[in-house]
Amino acid sequence: MTPYDSEDLTTLVEEEGSEYVVLWSPETAEHDPDYRELGRFPSREKALEFLSADG
Repeated sequence: MTPYDSEDLTTLVEEEGSEYVVLWSPETAEHDPDYRELGRFPSREKALEFLSADG
């Protein structure tokens, strides 16, 4: 797989019931993701705001 075909799955926002969960997998996970929950939010927008502020 080339970098052009790959997708960055380091962070994900998943809908879980009425919440949106931000998941993060560290670089040490290498080929298999090792997702850890960073937070739960009432909307996808709030979850994405959290991720953009994390820079």
